[in-house]
Amino acid sequence: MTKTAVPVTFRAAMSSDIAALLLLERSFYPTDGYPAPFFYQALHQWPHLVRVACKDLADASPILGYCLGAPAQESDRLWLMSLLIAPECRGQGIGRELLNAWLAQVENMGYQHTLLTVAPDNLPAVQLYQRQGFVVAEKKLDYLGPGQHRLVMQRRTPKLPLT
Repeated sequence: MTKTAVPVTFRAAMSSDIAALLLLERSFYPTDGYPAPFFYQALHQWPHLVRVACKDLADASPILGYCLGAPAQESDRLWLMSLLIAPECRGQGIGRELLNAWLAQVENMGYQHTLLTVAPDNLPAVQLYQRQGFVVAEKKLDYLGPGQHRLVMQRRTPKLPLT
C-alpha cells in the first residue's frame, strides 16, 4: 500500500472534534454541509462509524479528514454517508487510507455490504471508490433534490479464505 505524504493516524471521532469537522464541512459544502447537531447525534448513535484522520493521537492534533457511516435497514449493510479530506491534504493518499481503515473496521464488525452515493461529476471520488472495490449500482436523478444527481455505489465485503 502506498503511504501518505505525511504521517497520519486514524481514530474514533470525539465531541471535541466537532468544531473542526464543521470547518471541514464548510470548506467543501459552504451552504449545505452537515450541522453540528447532526455530528453530535452521529457520535451518540453510531460512535463506531465516525472516524477521523489526524497527524497524531493528541486531542489537539489537526483533523485532516473524516469518514462517517450509518446503518442501513438491513442488518448486514451500512451507508458511507461522508468521506471528506481537507483541501490542503487532498492528493496525498489520506482519503484512500482513511477509507481502507474504516472499511476494515466495519467489515470486522460484520457488515457485508457498504453503500454510498456520490456526484457523478466528482471523478476523483468515483475513481477512489472504484479502486476500493465499489461498483456503480445505479444512477439516481434528482436524488438530493432538483439537479442533484447521484451514483449509488456498493461494495460487498471480500470473502475471507477458509482456514
